[in-house]
Amino acid sequence: MAPHVRKSLLRRHAMNVRSSPGSRMARWMAHRPRSRAFLKRSLHGALLSLLCASFFPAFLQTVLVDRIAAVVNGTVITESDILWYLALDPETPEGTFSEDAKARALQQLIDQALLHQEAEKLPTLAIAESEIERYLADLRARFPSESAFRRRLAAVGLDERTLREIARHRLEILRFIDFRFRSFVFVSEQEVQGYYESRLVPDARRRGITPPPLEQVRALIERLLREEKTKAEMIAWLDEARRTAEIVLAAPYRSPGR
Repeated sequence: MAPHVRKSLLRRHAMNVRSSPGSRMARWMAHRPRSRAFLKRSLHGALLSLLCASFFPAFLQTVLVDRIAAVVNGTVITESDILWYLALDPETPEGTFSEDAKARALQQLIDQALLHQEAEKLPTLAIAESEIERYLADLRARFPSESAFRRRLAAVGLDERTLREIARHRLEILRFIDFRFRSFVFVSEQEVQGYYESRLVPDARRRGITPPPLEQVRALIERLLREEKTKAEMIAWLDEARRTAEIVLAAPYRSPGR
């Protein structure tokens, strides 16, 4: 099998792993940077800036009031955080964001707030400036051009200082994910064989492609299964964290009757 065909086949399986129905983490995982194993397509893209509006005087020059959208265990999520999240997602169309898109983004930010609150408990959380530079370079590369990226930032009043803080928060969360979830995931040979026989081979044949030998794709299958398991562990953890967290939503994000 030609290398580009094999990569296309595995890429499709990777996308299926990330977009399983009902997984609220699937959308977030799509926003991660390509330079990380957990950020292969877009897991951009967009995580967390849960700082008070007064921390950003440059932004407040154009926006007088930054409304609170939610409070998660005392952590404030503002309307600006939602706009920044959407603007930094290259898959989100430019222009005015719909209320549905903003509501979905808020749910992702709530999950990320819960993760970051745990990340702050790690003893060695410091993120190097070089890591931030690499992350931002990867993020910019996922937009059509540098000007398109800068246009997104300007449209939502996102300055360079705030952008770097968002990157730092995302990297802190990713470090926590590595420490808390991925490091405990084990993929057996039986699981690799099962994935190959029950998922990859049938899919290749349906598409009229000769399945590659298992040895050629073993490492990729192991990585896909590891990410699949990591995501499942995170979802279970987040479900429990949400159950015990104090989460207060502001209108218009509050459900009727709440």
